[in-house]
Amino acid sequence: PFNGRPSRRRAVLIGINYFRTSAELRGCINDVHNLRSLLSESLGWDPACIRTLTDDSQSCMPTRSNVENALRWLVEDVRPGDSLFLHFSGHGAQEEDPNGYEEDGMHETILPVDFQQAGMITDDQINDLVVKPLPDGARLTVVMDCCHSGTGMDLPFMHTSHGWREETNPFHTRGDVQLFSGCEDEDTSADAAGAFGQAGGAMTTAFCDVLRQDPSPTYPELMARLHDLMRRRGFSQRPQLTSSQAFGFDRPFHLDDAIQNSNQHLGRIFRKKFPPRPRPMSGPLAELLGTGVAVVGGIAAAGFAMEVASAFGASLF
Repeated sequence: PFNGRPSRRRAVLIGINYFRTSAELRGCINDVHNLRSLLSESLGWDPACIRTLTDDSQSCMPTRSNVENALRWLVEDVRPGDSLFLHFSGHGAQEEDPNGYEEDGMHETILPVDFQQAGMITDDQINDLVVKPLPDGARLTVVMDCCHSGTGMDLPFMHTSHGWREETNPFHTRGDVQLFSGCEDEDTSADAAGAFGQAGGAMTTAFCDVLRQDPSPTYPELMARLHDLMRRRGFSQRPQLTSSQAFGFDRPFHLDDAIQNSNQHLGRIFRKKFPPRPRPMSGPLAELLGTGVAVVGGIAAAGFAMEVASAFGASLF
């Protein structure tokens, strides 16, 4: 307990299929159902603490306003000892970073259902909403299954085969935030068939399947199993872990285990300004976003892989 209140769990799960658009997806709402089941049935989270936004629900549509309000609710009155979970499955894209902090000069973005009217939500904006407010001792676990999700929270550390690598212009915070993403920024995510044969994001499906088999693997075991499962299912992208803390990797993974702050300097460390390196493309999503937008498409339904590749351009895969 902290100041008389027991530790609290909260989760926000967002899945957008973009129905009746030329860039429609089919697995994203299934991802939300899959993760809700994992949290509530396998890991013991109270269903009442889980909010879902899907575009098949009029009451909880994932508009930009509703997504931002859900993110504010997620961290509202957050205290040390709290455990938070955030999931997004849908289209991701890029836009120019005017400050040049990002190493490719581009912000990673997620696309709410009304992105054509309300715009995209950048990684910096997500960081402002759910990363910066966290105190030392609070944990936020994030799963993103979309294009350009590798640095989709603007976190300072990326785990590599050689250990943690700090971003060139990192922004350090107090809380423990860990992002499991469906691909590296240069890649695109693909839909997969889950354990029950339903379409779903490759990263979300693998994450749920691995944790159902073993809810507390070590971090090396978790990442190896995610890589192995996605590879065996025929996907080339590598799951990636970025973090707000450079923690000792050989420890058990647990959603309620907050890693204490070890960042000596809080805030932005500026070392170098990067020019934008956009990756323009043609296709349904680019047309919906407007000309000149840098994007390499959203996640693609595996059953229509060749059709989508043709529509979105060879760079998708």
